[in-house]
Amino acid sequence: MRPNVLYLHSHDTGRYVQPYGYPVPTPNIQHLSDQGVLFRQAFSAAPVCSGSRAALLTGQSTHVTGMLGLAHRGYRLRHPERHIVHVLRDAGYWTGLVGEQHVSARPDDLGYDHVVDLDSTRVSEVAPAATKLITSRAKEDRPFFLSVGFFETHREFFEPSSIRDVLYSRPPENVPDNAQTRRDMASFRASARSLDQGVGTVLNAVEENDLSDNTLVVMTTDHGLAFPDAKCTMYDRGTGVLLILRGPGGFERGRVHDVPVSHLDLFPTICEVADIERPP
Repeated sequence: MRPNVLYLHSHDTGRYVQPYGYPVPTPNIQHLSDQGVLFRQAFSAAPVCSGSRAALLTGQSTHVTGMLGLAHRGYRLRHPERHIVHVLRDAGYWTGLVGEQHVSARPDDLGYDHVVDLDSTRVSEVAPAATKLITSRAKEDRPFFLSVGFFETHREFFEPSSIRDVLYSRPPENVPDNAQTRRDMASFRASARSLDQGVGTVLNAVEENDLSDNTLVVMTTDHGLAFPDAKCTMYDRGTGVLLILRGPGGFERGRVHDVPVSHLDLFPTICEVADIERPP
């Protein structure tokens, strides 16, 4: 059977997680990196949410997809049939969406077999729903593509976890180091912890259902942090993203690559691992 594909994605995280060397405790994301392949020089195709996500899921640059702005502000895919769910469904995959997506104002129009209806795209709702869906799909013979999107670490951040975090957090180097920015970074760290807990919950479901050996896990974010000179800019801080792959296709054994890669590389990579001919 073709491998399952689990696409885990967050909002506005950049590379600010533990395996990239930042003081942001994310042990579950670190564990995923230890088991898979981490790309240190990964970049999004756009420094804004909808453009980045559309490029990743179609394998097309932003000027081709038509997503030059945000989906909830009127922008739409120029060629919706190029969304990866259509390619995978044609190859026999069941496709599901849980949580954030930000490619369409109407997620039901994207072509997924099943879209989970939630009140929130926070970890507290997304992770349990994804776990339930993974458990149900484990009983089926059909491979699945499951998109699990977390609102974290988008603003507004969570409240800082402790006064210690507020006192000793350090903001990004391009941001002035003062009491306000330290508190802001402490709030980001709290949101990142929540994200990490959600990732851990979903990955545990994969493990508990004996799906790890035949599931390609893709973990990434859309673009850089929501801080000055980052998100919405073309600096490295705006386009640099975390990217970790684990599973079939050689993505194992805790390796690190410094070769530059783009979100645009993920569409053809998934097709190759799934042994599917990609669209021209």
